[in-house]
Amino acid sequence: MKNLFEKIMEHKIKIIGLVIIVLAFSIFGGNEDDSTLEVSVQKVTTKDLSSKVVADGVLTPETEVKLSANNTTYITEIAVKEGDFVKKGDFLMSLDDRQQKAATEASRASLEAAKVQLEQRKAQQKRQSKLYSQGLISDQEMETTNSSYASALSAYNGAQSRLIQDEDALSKLRLIAPQDGTITFIDGEVGDLAQGGMFNPSVLLKLSDLSKMEVYVNVNENDIADISINDTALIQVDAYQNRKFKGLVKEVAFAASTSSGGSSQQVTNFQVKVQMLEVVDGMRPGMSATVDIITEERLGAIAIPIQALTTPRPSKNLEKKSGFSAEVSVNGESQWSNKQQFGSKKSQSTVVFVLKDDNTVEQRVVKAGIVGDRDYEIISGLELDETIVTGSFIAISRELYDGAVVKVKENSRSNRKRG
Repeated sequence: MKNLFEKIMEHKIKIIGLVIIVLAFSIFGGNEDDSTLEVSVQKVTTKDLSSKVVADGVLTPETEVKLSANNTTYITEIAVKEGDFVKKGDFLMSLDDRQQKAATEASRASLEAAKVQLEQRKAQQKRQSKLYSQGLISDQEMETTNSSYASALSAYNGAQSRLIQDEDALSKLRLIAPQDGTITFIDGEVGDLAQGGMFNPSVLLKLSDLSKMEVYVNVNENDIADISINDTALIQVDAYQNRKFKGLVKEVAFAASTSSGGSSQQVTNFQVKVQMLEVVDGMRPGMSATVDIITEERLGAIAIPIQALTTPRPSKNLEKKSGFSAEVSVNGESQWSNKQQFGSKKSQSTVVFVLKDDNTVEQRVVKAGIVGDRDYEIISGLELDETIVTGSFIAISRELYDGAVVKVKENSRSNRKRG
């Protein structure tokens, strides 16, 4: 007869064995219904799609004239203020002209003296030429007379050039509008010293044509190959949040610019000029803008939500066998990928999960085209009105597999019926 200890041990062994059987059953032979995934679905439809490159920039007038001083002098009068609209020929600003007036008067006096000298030498040459023709003076005397006349003529021409330069410099001390436009910048006040000269003169005024604007944006090197001259664009100006303005790509830089972007890694960009085809009153230079450059368009394309697309994965049975390969069909040909390759850069195929009538899903390889804001174009692999899984993200990216049984969420049944 068994003692009490042996009975207790026998009972424990039976319990442990039962636990092992239950665990084994749940792992290897359990009911699949317990792990049925709940998913969202929708029917495949057509949409108009556009692929775009998004970049930020600022508004800039197409035409902007910068007015500066030729020489360093003082501001004596300012006739306009920022925001004023002026016509071509309007007076804008005057600079101290006292020194230049004196220089101009001196040049005018020099020209008058040179003119008198030239007239005297010309008369002398006329008399000497007559005597020379009569043989009354020598060749040397005639040459001396001609030389004196040439020197007087050169002096006159020089004095005339200096006067023209001085008069031009004097006129430039009165800044006149060279075109119609709006005053968008004024630097300085009456009495301030305006820095002039040939190198780096200070800009005193900016005159801009605000009826024609453009946006300069920096596009990353990864996107620049997709952009072409005359690509259409949509421009959203921060100050006009509820509107988008049409634009056109006019220039694409060939030379790159690099910046650190606040980090040790350099960023390579290319500048793109986008002409605004619509301009409204109130737009100002320097306003921030976001530009959507449309690089490709598809009308009536078969489209699916971006989140519905994923990379191939092995079936559930293969996942249980570590290191085994899974076969997927790509363009009608079998391709084998081991478990570690799924989702890697080596695997170029993409798949969607198609819902079948028996509430299982088929992992199907598709060929994707352009990507819009929320949808991918599908070139091949799907037909209109087929039902695909669109959520959840975790289910699509990690949990679903070919042949998995799923449960459709109630709120997506209507989408499935309507398409």
